[in-house]
Amino acid sequence: MIQNPLRVGVMGCASIAERMVIPAILQTPGLMLHSIASRDPEKADRFASRFDARPVYTYEELADSPDINLIYMPLPTALHLEWAVRCLEAGKHVLLEKSLACNLAEAETIVNAARKKRLLVRENFMFAWHRQFSVLKEILASGRLGEIRCIRSSFGFPPFPDASNIRYSSELGGGALLDAGAYTVKVANLLLGEQVKIKACSMNFDTVRGVDLHGGIFMTAPGGVVVETAFGFDHFYQCNLEVWGSKGKLSANRIFTAGPGVKPQISLEFQGNTEHIEIEPDNHFANLLAGMVTQIQAGDFEPDYREILLQASLLHDCREMAEIHHLL
Repeated sequence: MIQNPLRVGVMGCASIAERMVIPAILQTPGLMLHSIASRDPEKADRFASRFDARPVYTYEELADSPDINLIYMPLPTALHLEWAVRCLEAGKHVLLEKSLACNLAEAETIVNAARKKRLLVRENFMFAWHRQFSVLKEILASGRLGEIRCIRSSFGFPPFPDASNIRYSSELGGGALLDAGAYTVKVANLLLGEQVKIKACSMNFDTVRGVDLHGGIFMTAPGGVVVETAFGFDHFYQCNLEVWGSKGKLSANRIFTAGPGVKPQISLEFQGNTEHIEIEPDNHFANLLAGMVTQIQAGDFEPDYREILLQASLLHDCREMAEIHHLL
């Protein structure tokens, strides 16, 4: 049993916190849910009562609380800079929902604050912590697919029913690139490493709301590997990954959203033969949190800093390429 568990404060009462992350906090050794903050007192009381935590009615109080070691922050992206820096300066590790920041400059500011205080800051790309992703990487490392030629990834979903959804708000850091496209960029840099480059990007904007609704990205990596991705808010649902090699092809049907009750499937296609591998359900949120506990104990936070800055840099390049495409 881990002694002196990290006391967790949740800043914001988003749906993902209620459905996925807070239950995972409660089951993770080394963590203890302490407080839940909302600017809406009724929400704070409801969440706190449900999860047996202390309600807090201002973000300032939670950030400055001496009783908290780790903050989980499911706030809108545009609020991350202010509150992540505030929490880091108060000596707290921080887990931020993706995307971590609205732009590269904000990501650099957050990382610099974490580095100065020698604290962990992590971006919650939970899919990378699922058993499915480990199996997928083992298959690629085995060489069964031969040399990797192309990676394709799509992540998109139908329009949100509520017009006031934060994803439609430019002021709150909305837009399809930061919400859905970020996943397709992340999976490429996790599979291909730090040398992946953005070569083209197209983003289609809603001029009334001022956010991008869908788009596509083209990337390259050493060895002639190409990456093609598509993302959006007004699509038929897609959540897939395809890795095409010289000897075969791998397909994953729920690469980003295989929640705790889902059995994702990996398919392998070779000349005249197809295999289907069913992955047992796994809780990628709990795995990510357990990894945070281990990393905080080890005190090595540079890998997360590098991942954050690479991801932010790639999204920055996507925007620049999309602007060039638009001008053309």
